[in-house]
Amino acid sequence: MSASLFLDPRLVASTSNAKLELGTVQKHRANPLFVEDYFADRPKRWEARLDNVYPNVIYDDEDGLFKCWYKSFIYDEPSNNTALSQRPSQPYRQGAREEGLLYAVSADGITWEKPALGLIDFEGSTANNLVMRRATHGLHAGGVFKDRREPNPARSYKFIHRNASAGRMATCFSADGLRWSQPVLWDEHDAVGDCHNNAIWSPERERYVCITRGWSAGIRKVLRSESADFVNWSKPVEIMRGEDAHDQIYSMPICHYGNLYIGLPSVFHKGDKGAANWDTVDTELAISVDSVHWERICPGEALIARGDGAYPDGAYDCGCVYAAAPIIHDGAIRIYYGGSNGLHNNWREGSLNLATLEMDRFAGYVPADASGCAIVQTNPILLIDKRMTLNAAVEPGGSIRAKLMDAGGTELRGFTLDDCLPVTQGGASCELRWRERDIAELGGGAIRLALEFQNAKLYALNAVGVLAGDSA
Repeated sequence: MSASLFLDPRLVASTSNAKLELGTVQKHRANPLFVEDYFADRPKRWEARLDNVYPNVIYDDEDGLFKCWYKSFIYDEPSNNTALSQRPSQPYRQGAREEGLLYAVSADGITWEKPALGLIDFEGSTANNLVMRRATHGLHAGGVFKDRREPNPARSYKFIHRNASAGRMATCFSADGLRWSQPVLWDEHDAVGDCHNNAIWSPERERYVCITRGWSAGIRKVLRSESADFVNWSKPVEIMRGEDAHDQIYSMPICHYGNLYIGLPSVFHKGDKGAANWDTVDTELAISVDSVHWERICPGEALIARGDGAYPDGAYDCGCVYAAAPIIHDGAIRIYYGGSNGLHNNWREGSLNLATLEMDRFAGYVPADASGCAIVQTNPILLIDKRMTLNAAVEPGGSIRAKLMDAGGTELRGFTLDDCLPVTQGGASCELRWRERDIAELGGGAIRLALEFQNAKLYALNAVGVLAGDSA
C-alpha cells in the first residue's frame, strides 16, 4: 500500500480551518446477512441468542472462501423459554447461560452457510456448526485469525479468549480453524477479558498483539499485551478508556492497515436511563502508529451508525453495533459487524451484517468552516514515484491546490499555489500538477506539501508511502 492517510499524525505537521471527518460507510443492501436461527422453520437450537455476535471474518485466499467465527449463547434461559411474540411484553432477566463458538462460510461474503460440521455434541447430535463450547473449552468472548507466517501447520489458526472455566486468559490452536486444541492458559499475567478479545501479528514489533479488557473502579478499559509465541504474554497495560462512566469502551478489534493500526472501539452508552442513547452500543474509529499509543478519531461519532427505531420493530441494528476487524477485498474495505435490534441489557436478536468503505477513506480533512478554505501542511515526505496523487472527494464548486516546499519550508520555484492546476473532481488518484514544472524534475530528497482546499475532503496522499525519517 503506497498511500499515506491524512489520519496519520506523522504525515500532518499543521492545519488551518481544517478538521477530521469520518468517511462514508455504506451498509450492504443484503443486511442482515444471517440471523440467529433458533426460531427458524428448521431451528438451530444452539443459536439461542447471538447477543454481541463478536464476529471474526477473514478471506482465506488459499481456500477462496470467506470464513466467520462468531459467538452465540447456545443456551440462554430466558431466550430459550420465551417466544419472540411474547418478548416485548415480558422483562428480560438474565438466567443460566452457556457460550459457543460457531463457524460460517461464504463464497462471496454475502450469502453464508452454517455447515453441519459433526464436531461438537449438542443435545445428543453433532449436526451443527459449533467448533467450541464452554463445556469443552471454557471459552468466553474470543478472537480467531489465520496466521500466515506460522511454520507449524497445527498452529495455523489461533484463538485468544477468556477461559471462563479456569478464570484466566488462554489461547487455542488449530490446523483448519475447526478442530481446536485444548486451552493453553496464560501462566504469568492475566486480564478480566470479558469482551471481544482479539489478536494480530505486528510486523514492526515482531510480536503478537492482543487487545483485551480490564476494569477500574467500575469503568471498562482497553488493555494491550504482546507475545513472541502466542503462549507467553506480557503484563496487560491500559491503552484506552472512555471519558466517563456513561460512555465506556466495551471492546476494540484491531487490524494492520498500511503503516497504521486501525481500531474499532465499541462504545457502550451505560449512562443515565433517560438519555436518548442509553444502553446502546456504537462503533467508533481509533488509530495508532505503533499499536501502543491510540487516538480516537471524532470521539462521540459512530463510524457505523445504528439503524432507526426500537425493539421489537426497529432496524436489525438499531440497538447495538459490534464490529469485526476490517478486511480488504476486491479493492474495498469490508467491516463485518454484529448488529442487534434491542438494548444491550434487554431482549434483542442478533445478526451478522456488512458495511463497506472505499479504500483509504476511514476519515479525511474538511474545512472546519464549511464556507471557507482550509490548509493542511505535511511534515517532510519522500516521493516514491514521478507523480503525486490524492485520494479526495470534491463537491461541485470545490477545488484543491497545492504548493511544494523544501524540507525547511522554503517554497520551490514553479510549485506555488498560483502555479498549481486546481483539482476540481474527486477520486482515488487525483493528480497534482503545476503549470510550468513537473514533479519528476525534483528527483529524490525530502519535500513538504501544503494543500489549500474548499468544498473538498482529503483522505490520503499517494506515492509517498515512506515518510521522511520513517523506517516503515
